[in-house]
Amino acid sequence: MSKNLSELSGRKGLDDNLFDRMGKLAERDGAPDNTELDKLAKEFLIGSANAYGTTTFYDFLKPENKGKKAYVCNGTACVCAGTQDKVKEELSNHFKEDEIGHMTCLGRCHENSAFNYGGQNYSGSALRELDTIISEKDGAQDSYNVESFEHTILTEKFSSIDEYYASFKETLKRDSAEVLEEIKLSNVRGRGGAGFPMGLKLGFCRSVESETKFIICNADEGDPGAYSDRYLLEQQPHSVLYGMLIAGYVTHANHGILYIRA
Repeated sequence: MSKNLSELSGRKGLDDNLFDRMGKLAERDGAPDNTELDKLAKEFLIGSANAYGTTTFYDFLKPENKGKKAYVCNGTACVCAGTQDKVKEELSNHFKEDEIGHMTCLGRCHENSAFNYGGQNYSGSALRELDTIISEKDGAQDSYNVESFEHTILTEKFSSIDEYYASFKETLKRDSAEVLEEIKLSNVRGRGGAGFPMGLKLGFCRSVESETKFIICNADEGDPGAYSDRYLLEQQPHSVLYGMLIAGYVTHANHGILYIRA
């Protein structure tokens, strides 16, 4: 069933897919209107129950978040820090109780007191600047310290497009199988808890026979206590794109998708 739903949700292609359409339906009121959602379910042939079930899972689609103007983070790190009652109290000075919802983990685990307003995430001392934030609706740039031991790699300052991607252009002149073997020899591993070897994962994808393959970068950043991905996305975006390009080359993928939620 899940494979069928996947095929149906993307049957119109990447530019007109079910999940993206659901998000657009939720932009006005914070959650899709049921009538409009039913129409969307019929259009994609998936049934109302499946469409409704999907919207109840994601914070930015949930029916209970309809009409909300501000959201309190109730991720594990914030809750354990004991900061969120104060956040809700301060937000209550600006919004009605039924205008305050919640989102699970905004990726601000390093300083807590996290909340979302106007599509922007805030945390730490931002709570003391609510008047300015609400009047100006200006997203605050988060500040956090990132350092490296000895040689800088991920934290290396970006040079330029031509210089940074010069090595990628040279890689394209080599056999993709040879490049994959080099990745395996490097023992590069995933940054998640399992530390799975990247070369093996790319090899599995390469060996599958299919006319269409995707490289999907999971930039969800929803794991409590982890914000390494956000640093890469905000300050080292070309490292992410470079990795996706190399992965696409060695697996013979022809599409790349970077997934990040609201």
